[in-house]
Amino acid sequence: MDKLENHIKSVRGSMDIHDPDPGLWSRIEKDLPGKRHHLRTILWRAAVVIIVAGAGLTLTLRSFESSVAKNNPEMKLVRETDMYYSNLISTLYEEAEPMLTTNPEIRSELTFGMNELDSLSKQIRNDLQDKVANREVIEALIHNYRLRIELLEDMLSIMREAEESNSNKETYEL
Repeated sequence: MDKLENHIKSVRGSMDIHDPDPGLWSRIEKDLPGKRHHLRTILWRAAVVIIVAGAGLTLTLRSFESSVAKNNPEMKLVRETDMYYSNLISTLYEEAEPMLTTNPEIRSELTFGMNELDSLSKQIRNDLQDKVANREVIEALIHNYRLRIELLEDMLSIMREAEESNSNKETYEL
């Protein structure tokens, strides 16, 4: 081995002109038997199991909560109230739509008022989702719907009066 060592030492300078591939060590490390690679695999699998179990638990709890909410008489009252007033508001909007196209300033006022009532309605609905679905919250929701209807009816009456006054004016030509 002395001859081999001497030969390697003598030609080493000519052999060190190239740098090794940067990914060489990672490939070597991957092939080495060790605990780090095994531990990393176990941790990865455990993380996947935890994520899948958490997602499954979340879906199960949500479906359970929705089935409980469907059977809750107060929530049934909320759904019926929501459907009734939504249909009524939609009917009023359909009636007001032709007049709103000719009165953009009234449309903007109506939109502003409705947006404020929508934000209040979202807060009330958050109270319902917090499982505080008591009578007071339901009454607040009904009151909010009544305010919307009142706002729409007031706008409709203003627009009808404006149309009647425009049609009653006589036009004179010179």
